[in-house]
Amino acid sequence: MNIAVLIKQVPVSNDVSVDPETHALVRASSEGMINPADLNAIEEAMQLKEQTDGKVVVFTMGPPDAEKALRDAMALVLAKAIQLYGEFDLILGGALSADGATGQVAAMVAEELNLPHVVEIQSVKYKEDQAGKVEVVKKMHDTSFRISCATPAVLSVNFGCNEPRLATLRSKRAAKSKPLVTYTNAELGFAAEEIGIKGSPTVTVDSFQPETKRSAKMLTGTPAELAKQLYDLIEEEKGK
Repeated sequence: MNIAVLIKQVPVSNDVSVDPETHALVRASSEGMINPADLNAIEEAMQLKEQTDGKVVVFTMGPPDAEKALRDAMALVLAKAIQLYGEFDLILGGALSADGATGQVAAMVAEELNLPHVVEIQSVKYKEDQAGKVEVVKKMHDTSFRISCATPAVLSVNFGCNEPRLATLRSKRAAKSKPLVTYTNAELGFAAEEIGIKGSPTVTVDSFQPETKRSAKMLTGTPAELAKQLYDLIEEEKGK
């Protein structure tokens, strides 16, 4: 089974600045890391690879010098890059990113490639007796659903659904010898208005720091008096 994994680089710290004109995060001002949910997607892909003797290819999108910032209109470009690279049985990605948490990319890639999509899954299994299908587990509230999904398909993986393996020194050395394919717009062939900020299907019209008003009030008295004071405070807050 050949599996593509979509990953995103997100800021390590919440202490990031916002561009006053575009209202977008200034990612270059913060150190980057792989989005945590994407690590869970990689782990699911690795387990399937070991089970089916397949291969895993990781896709991301960013500037040519691999800086921390990633461009907008990600889904369209990733979909085109996957098509250029080859055919895959599954495309996995994290359900939500740690910075924007919009959950759009996997669904949009599925739409661009005209593939079925299951959102926010807990696990995926390949069954040899069901050729051309995988079984995924999806949770909604207190209920788990087992869904049989035809391949190729796009699956978005929940954060924390598995324990991502740690890279060893040997695997880090081996990674340096793996081929790295870079596609620019010369290969992708998009019009200028289809990529970057201009091509983004979403626009942030405003951003602000919400005001927080918190106060503490010390209560004294017997347990019965404290209970009465607490009740009165709750009723007072209800009336505001």
